[in-house]
Order: sequence, then C-alpha cells, then structure tokens
Amino acid sequence: MIVLDTNSYSSVFDQNSSDHADFCHVMQWVNSQKRACFVYGGKKYKDEMRNMVKYLDLIDELKKAGKFVEINGRMIDEDAARLKNICTDVAFNDEHIVAILNISGCKLVCTKDTSAMPYIKRKDFYSDKKRPQIYSGARSKNVLKSIYQDRRKTPAFFF
Repeated sequence: MIVLDTNSYSSVFDQNSSDHADFCHVMQWVNSQKRACFVYGGKKYKDEMRNMVKYLDLIDELKKAGKFVEINGRMIDEDAARLKNICTDVAFNDEHIVAILNISGCKLVCTKDTSAMPYIKRKDFYSDKKRPQIYSGARSKNVLKSIYQDRRKTPAFFF
C-alpha cells in the first residue's frame, strides 16, 4: 500500500511531466506487485482529488483493477481532527495524509511536499508509533523494495 499525495499525481501519472522519470517507479511498483495499491479516503483528500480532473478517468480504471482503494472516510476524518488537536502548527495542513497512513496501517507515502515531511515522520501521530517511509523521487526508490505488502490480509476498514 502507498498513500499518494495529490501533489504527486502529475509526477506519477503523466508521462509528459518534467519529473515523471523520478516518480514513474511508484506506478511500476503498484502495477508489478500483486497486492500493491494506492490507498485514499476522507473528505479533504476526496476534495483535493476532485480538483485533479485530468487524472480521474485513470483513477477510475485503477479502482476497477483494485489498485486505488478507499479507506473508511469517517475514520480518517476523525483521526485527522485528532491530529489537528495534537498539532496546531499552521504549517501542518496534511493531517489527512497522516490520518490515511495511520488508519490504513500503510507505511509508505509518495509526496513532493517537503514541508509535510517532518509531520509525516512524527511517531506520536501513529497508533503503532512507527513512522512511514517517504518516496520523494528516484533517489528514494529503495523504499519501494523495502515494503512487503503481501504479509497482511486486507484490513476491515477497506471498502
């Protein structure tokens, strides 16, 4: 599983994107691994996703293939609110990304948002106190190899 920050959609999905060569490994990984998928959910993420009109048809195809999987939105929204109560920093605006990671149990995120990374790495935000790994370009492609997604059954909070 991997959480794909919407700021990385063009980099991962668009072959004409200037940094696609750095991010094409994410899509290759999802397509080559039997149980690998993008996970998403919650109101804020869905609102951001709706603005990415160019990629909605591709996302629909990924959903049909079981490669873009929705997590329980109510649980994500509740956890995002909890996180905002813990951390009131104005710069912390990706609470929904951390909540998706926490609720899904996913330990991998793809983002280009360097200001979000310190928050994504905070152990105290996660119920298991384990930080996720961050894919932020080709230099971090080893994190794709270190995640073994077939070791667990699909959790109950998937739709």
